[in-house]
Amino acid sequence: MASFKDSKHSGDDPTTECNRLFSKSGKGLQLRPLLSDAGLYSYAAICALSLHELYNYEWDQAFNQSCINNLLQHLQLPKQVKGVMISLIEGQGNQSTDAYVELLLGETNLKGKSLLVIEDMILLAVKGGNYDARMRVLIRHMACLLHVPLELLELYEESVVEFLTEEHKELSEEEQQELSKRNRGRKIKRYALIGLATLGGGAVLGLTGGLAAPLIGAGVGTILGGAGAAGAAAALGSTAGIAIIGSLFGVAGAGLTGFKMKKRVGEVEEFAFGPLTLNPQSSIASNNNNRAFITQQLHISIVVSGWLSDDADDNFIRPWRSLLCSREQYYLRYESQYLLELGRAMEYILSFAVSMAAQEALKYTILSGLLNAIMWPASLITLASVIDNPWGVCCRRSAEVGKQLAEVLMAREQGQRPVTLIGFSLGARVIYYCLREMASRPGKCEGIVQDAVLIGAPVTGSTKEWSRFARVVSGRIVNGYCRGDWLLKFLYRTFSMASGVAGLQPVNLKDRRMFNYDLSDLVSGHSEYPEKMREILELIGVRTRSLDSMATGDIAMKKSNSDLPARSKVSLLALRRCKSDNAVHQCGLDEEKWKETLAAASLETITISSSTMSTSPSEALTP
Repeated sequence: MASFKDSKHSGDDPTTECNRLFSKSGKGLQLRPLLSDAGLYSYAAICALSLHELYNYEWDQAFNQSCINNLLQHLQLPKQVKGVMISLIEGQGNQSTDAYVELLLGETNLKGKSLLVIEDMILLAVKGGNYDARMRVLIRHMACLLHVPLELLELYEESVVEFLTEEHKELSEEEQQELSKRNRGRKIKRYALIGLATLGGGAVLGLTGGLAAPLIGAGVGTILGGAGAAGAAAALGSTAGIAIIGSLFGVAGAGLTGFKMKKRVGEVEEFAFGPLTLNPQSSIASNNNNRAFITQQLHISIVVSGWLSDDADDNFIRPWRSLLCSREQYYLRYESQYLLELGRAMEYILSFAVSMAAQEALKYTILSGLLNAIMWPASLITLASVIDNPWGVCCRRSAEVGKQLAEVLMAREQGQRPVTLIGFSLGARVIYYCLREMASRPGKCEGIVQDAVLIGAPVTGSTKEWSRFARVVSGRIVNGYCRGDWLLKFLYRTFSMASGVAGLQPVNLKDRRMFNYDLSDLVSGHSEYPEKMREILELIGVRTRSLDSMATGDIAMKKSNSDLPARSKVSLLALRRCKSDNAVHQCGLDEEKWKETLAAASLETITISSSTMSTSPSEALTP
């Protein structure tokens, strides 16, 4: 891939260069001619009201104004409209989006194809080579309001990436065979998605890379100054095309797998990223030079494990086999020697505790007596040093690893793309310290992290500490906890934390980002997090891969892959325990509508009718 430095404007950053080319073209995207003045105004008003709903802190105002300015310029609305939109962003008048949504969906030329609005926003968002996490959350929020399934949004993002990168790839024979196999699978997915893609007005859109290329070409060609798909193909080889790709994915184009730790933070000895591939046995997936070809997407996920139970090659990957949060996923490999020592110590202490419970014939559930005891059994205390030492070492090192991860993200090693962070146990502690470090850098930390999921986190539950993360995380901050986690309580027995431990209780932060999930019905203790990860992810609304696709290495679009929790896995009672008051009302649904949605959710079909629900309440981000 050519370097952006080859440009005659090499002194400019990619955003400046892309904006220069965009302004030269003097054209808007393809949506504008379809909408009336009222439709264009409604589009802008929905965006402004959504910005007020999502980003209402003082530090968000610069982003809000920049976002609405770009949209007004893009839609070529009169200058007088700007003042009205600013007042909507500031919350003046207490207006609702309902009337504007009805107006926009009723546009004659739009014919109910609200997906076109979301496509327009995505192309506008990436035109400068910077896909801000706040922008992606806004787009997902508007997709919810306009009844566009999130699966379609993500498929369009995937197609945009394929169109942007296809002119820059030289495929080997091995890669061509792999691509042919993937395309065969896509034909099946295309037909399956007909049910999913049925939008208002009866319009059916089958949207995969091949089908969407002409449509995307028209939009991308306009952004880069070309005419249609043919012009876009030529434009992608231009300086601006290279600038967009280099900025979004990093100039090296290798993703995080190419990251090398140049400067250590604290005592960190091991810190590297590996791909969480669909089929780890594939020679394509294991080839460093081909990773970008397989995985490049507009949104990435990074997972962090809390300990290692063995020294197998896949020890960092194993808990995350079912994860399908995005199509470009990485795991963080860090301090494996110490995590393995901790895992062995945990196994020993757990086996001893179970043996002790049997010997003392504790009543109720095994180990429940330990949790409720006023004093820990003396026999358990005598073995405390077996786990206290490796636990203390790993706690210190995980905090340093978190700071190192913050440096990587703020340096944009991953490119200018949103990142979702997911971790359990000490992996959640890594994420906690990453967010804390980022929060200490105002002006540099915003717009990078979309969602942060912390499961069984051995960190403070202080509302004051967690409130700082609102500046860093654009979407959801998830705290998954287990009240019956006796091991975590035992490890914190010598600490007097007035705010408690996040992995044992909810974090009482009053913010639309904060979600607490009680996992006590799924796990009985700390050691069960890795083996119950699929069920945990489904409960908290993170998409998972079907069991069949895990075996074949393909992405099967089944309902179990959806952001919507499966009815067979999650009861209404469990949802209420998991802060369901947030989950139920996020898309403007009342509880009865939520029940109907769950009843309609089948594990065997991907058809979502517009009469039940258009997108996932557990992932949408309306307060």
